[in-house]
Amino acid sequence: MKIYQQIADLLKDLNVKSTSIDPNFHIFKFNETANISKDALNPHVKTFFTIDFYANNQSERQIGATKVEDLTNTIAFNSPLQLFSVQTFEGKPGTEGYSLLFSSDFFEPNKHQYEIQHEYPYFKLNSSPSYKLIQTDLPLIKNLFDTIYEEFHKNDTHKVELVRSYLIVLLLQIKRVVGNASGIIKLKRYQEITADFEELILKETAKFKTIAAYAEKLNITPIYLSECVKKTTGLTSKKVLSNYMTLRAKALLQQTTKSVAEIGYNMGFDEPTNFIKFFKNNEGITPAAFRKLP
Repeated sequence: MKIYQQIADLLKDLNVKSTSIDPNFHIFKFNETANISKDALNPHVKTFFTIDFYANNQSERQIGATKVEDLTNTIAFNSPLQLFSVQTFEGKPGTEGYSLLFSSDFFEPNKHQYEIQHEYPYFKLNSSPSYKLIQTDLPLIKNLFDTIYEEFHKNDTHKVELVRSYLIVLLLQIKRVVGNASGIIKLKRYQEITADFEELILKETAKFKTIAAYAEKLNITPIYLSECVKKTTGLTSKKVLSNYMTLRAKALLQQTTKSVAEIGYNMGFDEPTNFIKFFKNNEGITPAAFRKLP
């Protein structure tokens, strides 16, 4: 199963040729895809968010544990590390509509994925992954996708800021439209455990704990926790924890004036050298070099 770490990796497999205005955002029309790689159709996960707007579509989507068959006039949501696949109709994934992709790093200041899921509950794993628009709401949502797409392709120095603003408007309008109509999907036990594990990590305000400590809080064994996380995300529990720690470290480096050593101690590392080694293993550069990036 493929894990798409970057939006650019998915665009390559979809054979989308348009140029991105930001590594953490893209929008394209379904008819801009061609010769799609099987990796992008077969079950896979992404580390970023996707909102798809289907004007007319004859293919099926499997989002998490839910199969969505009737996609016409539908918006669908795919969250980071949520399993996704496409069942094509006569070899075509559908031609009318948009796919909008963004990561939490596109926002200013940067948000954590759990912040987005709490602000916009339709991204939560236990919410319905799709919503069929009624006729009164359809023009509003479609016009917002049209506007974002048009702005995305403009030759203008302010387009990134405008696209970011329109994205927030879209997220809020979808929240208003969907309301409580999305319903709640019953998660399987391993999905609940994974969600609880990630929530515990997110709630850490100081030092991160060990996998064994999180497992104890969940009243399960570390081995069972790892099995659940692996089945849900395709990643080990250690890697999921490492990803969240890296996100925290990047935010602290970007948004505070604390020294590298202070950040390392705050996150639970006994020595600054261990924090530097951890960060470099995950990001390919030292914390100090990351802080100097534009």
